[in-house]
Amino acid sequence: MSQVVEMPDQEPTPSPRYAAVIRAYQCTPLLVEVMEALRRQSVPPERLIIVDSSRDPAISSQFEELGADVVTYPAEEFNFSKAINLGVAANDQPLTLIISSHMLIHAPDLIAKGWEAALNGGMEIVYWRHPPHRDAPHECHHVMTRRNFDGKNGLSNTMAMIPTQLLRERPFREEVFSAEDQEWTRYYFASHRRAMLRIDTRDVGYNNPNHNAQTWSETKLLREELAIGYFVNRRLLLPDRIIMRFLRGVLATLRRRPDKARMHFGFAWAMTKANFKQPNAKSRYF
Repeated sequence: MSQVVEMPDQEPTPSPRYAAVIRAYQCTPLLVEVMEALRRQSVPPERLIIVDSSRDPAISSQFEELGADVVTYPAEEFNFSKAINLGVAANDQPLTLIISSHMLIHAPDLIAKGWEAALNGGMEIVYWRHPPHRDAPHECHHVMTRRNFDGKNGLSNTMAMIPTQLLRERPFREEVFSAEDQEWTRYYFASHRRAMLRIDTRDVGYNNPNHNAQTWSETKLLREELAIGYFVNRRLLLPDRIIMRFLRGVLATLRRRPDKARMHFGFAWAMTKANFKQPNAKSRYF
């Protein structure tokens, strides 16, 4: 006679307790949509914290009217890393959801499911992004480790859930004028030796009118590439990469694409200088 063994009930995955930290300097209709989408989540944030760099009391009042807790950026030159760090410092919840004021969530269970997937995989960090390719599936999960991190595919402060204590123990570095999230990823992999979960999904959309597939900033691209090369992946500053950039500039010149040529030549020159002196650029919105 066979024996029936009763399996214990599986413990349900705990719901994330988090505050959303949003950097903003304008009270736009899109920001209102972003906040409403967060509140519609099956597990909404305990708090909505806006780091306000407008230095305009009227705009701060508009943020407060939306139900946000406002952290005023000090009267000094803006630094993107510092803006995030100020929001984290004001967060009393165990988790911090860093999210852009341009990042719109389309699925009501996105955060709860993403957090559950991370915990089930033994991870404490999850970040989301829209698929980079048109033919990509609707959603795909990637376990990111030191082995597959290339300096560009790590943590995205466009939308990422991170334990608050981790961000307090080691904040984003203010001298990393761009790609501060990639530099933090490098630190995390090196010091904690744990994986992160990246979710590419069409249930999020980055709707910044100034930076999308049709609109790009040469200055933004240059600073991101330079910051990644100097602070994250020094391989990008080696002579072979610089020569490749120079040759791409020559090719763009022959094809009569002066904007692309200028960009590649600018990359080659900036990377050459970075081999001798730490680049120093302003951290700013573009």
